[in-house]
Order: sequence, then C-alpha cells, then structure tokens
Amino acid sequence: MARLALWVANLVSANSPTTRLFGLRSHLYRRGGVEIGEGTRIAGGVRIPFALVAIGRNCWIGPGSHLIAATGAPVRIGDNCDLAPEVMLVVGSHELGSEDRRAGAGTARPVTIGSGCWLGARATVLGGVTLGSGSVVAAGALVVDDVDRNVLVGGVPAKMMRRL
Repeated sequence: MARLALWVANLVSANSPTTRLFGLRSHLYRRGGVEIGEGTRIAGGVRIPFALVAIGRNCWIGPGSHLIAATGAPVRIGDNCDLAPEVMLVVGSHELGSEDRRAGAGTARPVTIGSGCWLGARATVLGGVTLGSGSVVAAGALVVDDVDRNVLVGGVPAKMMRRL
C-alpha cells in the first residue's frame, strides 16, 4: 500500500500547482513512507521515487527537484534547508565496466544534507556526499565530495569558493 501511496504522491506532485497543495503533497508522501518534518513545504513537480528519504523540519523542496534514494543508501535532509528548483540528490551510480558496456555493476551510497543548507537551482549532489550544516551549493554545481560546514561551493566538480 505504501508503494501505491508513493506513486500517487508523485502523480499529484507532477500535476499540481507549484505553490499550492503543500499539505496534500506532504500527506501523500508521508503515506508513502517518506519522513517529512513539521513546517516543510514540498513544491509541485517534486519526485521522490523511493521512500528511503527523510526531510527535516521547516524545509523548502523546490519545484522539479528529484530526491532519489535506494536500499541501503537513504537521502537525509536536516532542518531548515532550502532546495531551489530542479535540485538532484542521487545516491546511485555504476562501477566502470568493460568497453562493451561502460556502465558496470550498480552502486548506491547515501546523501546527507546538514541542517541549514541552501542548494541553488539545478545543483546536483551525488551518492556518498555529506554537506556540512550551514553550507551553500551554488546553482548548477556538481557535488562529488563532502563539503565542510559553513562554506560556499560551486562549479563542476564543486570546489570551495569561500568560508561563510
């Protein structure tokens, strides 16, 4: 039943206004097994295909964002975080395969976003990354390594730009 609820939540999210129906989306995602803290708002167009996601209190999950977890590799977002439109948190990847098929065996590692973080539009955080509390990820950045607390990172791949 939880899988059906998650499917319905994603269907409603994909077809609902960006800044309306926050309560309905949160309710449906919770029914699907996603942990969502009090005061968190999930905009329309968000996709959470697997329930292994925990979002803290008072967060904003921007329109079109994808939070993609996997068995043994959850996505965890702390309190008071803001994800701009189309942010991607992706735990899965592949080992490098032979020339016949370069995408080898699948892998998955967790993504952890510390409290108070801000991720700019179209930022991508890959599996195995932890963002320290209070950090900021610039728009369009690709984060492949852990990020210290209270720093601004940007670029592809993301590098520290300055301490905050």
